[in-house]
Amino acid sequence: GPPQTRPEGSGAAWVWPLAVAAVALAASVTGLRNDLVQDDVSLLVESDRLHGAAPWRDFFTKPYWPPPHSPDLYRPLTSLLLAVEWVVGAGAPLGFRIASYLLYAAVAVGVLGLARRILPGGIARAVALIFAAHPLHVEAVALAVGQSELIVGLCAVLMTVRYLDCRRTGTGELGAGDWGLLALLYLVAALSKEHGLLLPGLLIAAELTLLHPAGRLGPRIRRLVPGYALLASLAGLLLLVRAVVLGGSVTGTFTASALQGLDFPGRALTMLAVVPHWTRLLLWPIQLQADYSPREIVASTGFGPAEGLGLGLILGAVVAAWLARRKAPTLAFGVLWAGIALLPVSNILVPTGIVLAERALFLPSMGCVLVVGGLLAVLPRWRRPPQPVPAIASRTLLAGVVVALAVRSAERQRVWRNDAEFRTRGVADAPRSWRTQLSYASLLFESRRRDSALERYRRALELAPPAERWRVRNDLAEHLFAEGENGPAVEALRASLRESPEQETTRHYLVLGLLALGAYREAAEQADSALARGASPALFGELRALADSARLLGVPPGGIRIRVRPMGK
Repeated sequence: GPPQTRPEGSGAAWVWPLAVAAVALAASVTGLRNDLVQDDVSLLVESDRLHGAAPWRDFFTKPYWPPPHSPDLYRPLTSLLLAVEWVVGAGAPLGFRIASYLLYAAVAVGVLGLARRILPGGIARAVALIFAAHPLHVEAVALAVGQSELIVGLCAVLMTVRYLDCRRTGTGELGAGDWGLLALLYLVAALSKEHGLLLPGLLIAAELTLLHPAGRLGPRIRRLVPGYALLASLAGLLLLVRAVVLGGSVTGTFTASALQGLDFPGRALTMLAVVPHWTRLLLWPIQLQADYSPREIVASTGFGPAEGLGLGLILGAVVAAWLARRKAPTLAFGVLWAGIALLPVSNILVPTGIVLAERALFLPSMGCVLVVGGLLAVLPRWRRPPQPVPAIASRTLLAGVVVALAVRSAERQRVWRNDAEFRTRGVADAPRSWRTQLSYASLLFESRRRDSALERYRRALELAPPAERWRVRNDLAEHLFAEGENGPAVEALRASLRESPEQETTRHYLVLGLLALGAYREAAEQADSALARGASPALFGELRALADSARLLGVPPGGIRIRVRPMGK
């Protein structure tokens, strides 16, 4: 049965929730003055859709990512919340920071409430404190767009707590009001981020492990079918709406580089190689990084040591959950929670835009800390009356662990201090990532360190998959244009088009560069090539006419002065 805990007085009942919230805030507050970086720039700064001008219905009828980005993802409530924060805080980063920290503290207190229902009191408090201080959560808290993870996490614990309370009291029935509340929380989670769609799976896991697992299953199923049918109907409706908004695609169009071209077996093998990374980040989050792109994590081409270790970890977790289902139900529940939460980001069912992202492990980490709590609950020393010395030693050890984790979290928050710090730390944390090399190269160019920048661009080209090298060349060309080095910029764009010939914008800038160099014949040929590929007749027709006129009039090189704006803007 559920663990029995001693009732607490009304005053004492608030001590530990406040302590857990304080730890969560202490682990985050060093980022209070952070700027907007990474995805926050694309979604909040460079796009004005969340600045209060767009009607609120646009958030429910348009994809999460605005043009010129790929029309991926459907998170209307996250967009709406961020828009409100932008307007209330006048676009200042501080408003987003405060909202994220309060959400995080609320989730941590929610984890305490859940743990108290399924673990002994001391262990429940330890679990919640560790969760609040966990450095893996920094990315979800540091980024304003990470609030989608926090909302789903909060809804998950609230739904599970409500479900357990209803099933454990009185007749164990959930009334219409109870299912209505669960449905509302489910809608909030699913409209905030995609993996919110799987939250009913957590309730089923609780039913199978925490609620009379040895009892007869048939009668329980019959009583619960109408409620779960309601949640399933909502899931179907949400998937339909999502498909309509995303143009017929439920999953979107963007796929991570390491997953491109992989079939189901290839994705499954790659997932097995990622499992050890998940385990390390959840249990030993010392080395953290904001990017895990190739070649930090590459597609698996066969079954090797990494895949074998991943398979062993999965089988070990499954066996542990099965063996613990009766004597340590919380352990089994934690394993199921983590597995369900990891399913959307495993890329097994469908490929996604990430192979691994730390913020995507926020929800699975709840299951992980419950597994740790379940293990502590079955250790022999917890079954005996606590002795003074062991109790003091265990509390001291817990305090040391929590402080160490909180200090690491506080330090990690500084990675998102500003764009320069983020890019500098990124290349140090993930040196094999072509994206971090590219980002750092751009920073070096902006800092007038041309030679060092060119070296980083060369490194990015070495690391980038062939299908992505054009992005590196385009970024290099943009900076060369800005420095007035039209010749090298044109060479970079020629190479980019050889690798990806269908780029209309890149060909446009190549024509502009050729006109500035006086290469009018080639400029005309490139304009014709663009027109033959279905590019804008007005744009390239005008450029073709300009090239012909300059050639006929004998305009010398440099005679046509063109201001080349940043590409893609």
